[in-house]
Amino acid sequence: MKRASEGSVVAGVASGVSAHLNVDVLLVRVVFAAASVASGVGLFVYASLWMLVKTGDVTPVTGNFSERFAAKLPRGTNGLIIAFAIVAPILVATMGVGLSIFALLPLIIVAVGAFLAWRAYDRGLSGTTGIISAVSGAVLVFAGILFMALSWQGNDSFGAALVAVLLTLVGIGALVVPLGVRMWNQLTEQQAAKAVSDERAEIASRLHDSVLQTLALIQKRADDPQEVARLARGQERELRGWLFDSEEKTAQTVFAALESACGEVEDLFGITIRPVTVGEDIALTEDTKLTVMAAREAMVNAGKHAGVDSVDVYAEHLAGELSIFVRDRGDGFDSDAIPEDRHGIRDSIVERMSRIGGSAKIKSAPGDGTEVTVTIEG
Repeated sequence: MKRASEGSVVAGVASGVSAHLNVDVLLVRVVFAAASVASGVGLFVYASLWMLVKTGDVTPVTGNFSERFAAKLPRGTNGLIIAFAIVAPILVATMGVGLSIFALLPLIIVAVGAFLAWRAYDRGLSGTTGIISAVSGAVLVFAGILFMALSWQGNDSFGAALVAVLLTLVGIGALVVPLGVRMWNQLTEQQAAKAVSDERAEIASRLHDSVLQTLALIQKRADDPQEVARLARGQERELRGWLFDSEEKTAQTVFAALESACGEVEDLFGITIRPVTVGEDIALTEDTKLTVMAAREAMVNAGKHAGVDSVDVYAEHLAGELSIFVRDRGDGFDSDAIPEDRHGIRDSIVERMSRIGGSAKIKSAPGDGTEVTVTIEG
């Protein structure tokens, strides 16, 4: 369920309930107003939904109830319903229960202050109007609390003290709870957006590491059908493993995954890679798996660009730190002269390690080979 973010009369709660339950919105408003007569239950439920339910794109239902009574009801019907929902509980309390309007005044002040603050929360606190509205609401809430405390001054009964404490808690909660809920919703939405962004970046890195690299090799070796078929089969196997065997891969160890990556690059480029591992092998977590994939990209770059027959790979896990070194004695390159459209080093190695809190160092010079070091705590 969501509250209507646009076209709402008060806070969009009735529209949200209407869309969620597929009930006529006018009927929902009438039920809220009628329930407010019962000691303000309708107002309490409305306020609770206002505090806890997020806003969204909502289309309320306009059914037979609205169509039947629309011609008979005067303009401003929604305003009359709201007025009844507010005035009716006050009349019941003063005329039916016998409370004086003076006794209800602090509650009314707190309610008005809460209304102003919540409206400011809905509209946002970035503008001057929102800040003024929120501050005014907070002032009214605490003024109502102070009014209640002063009205009970000199009354030593336990009930009076309890009412004053409860009213204080209600006033503070009326300001803090809605703001906390909205901040939590915003944080959740930001985390979800970041997760989607990271997932997209990882998919892009995987595609670059596998499919795009293989397609580039297929173009270079288009005159060798057997080699093209071998590359295609290997790429199909890798994609199937990624798509359908992710849980099995996660159960591997880091050194086993590194050896597997070395074997894949050996088959892909026909070079020799013999990894050396030192220290304690550990389980392959999401972060260490990405570290191995960054090292694999370094091997792929060496096999593709270095012009060598072998690549040295050394991995160590010592003192809680995993480091993988990939070294070739090939052509080398100027790291400062890498074109912006080349994504292998920047996205698949440096950015990938940065996303998981690790680091990547590239040491290279023309004619002097290349050494890539990826490190992460683990």
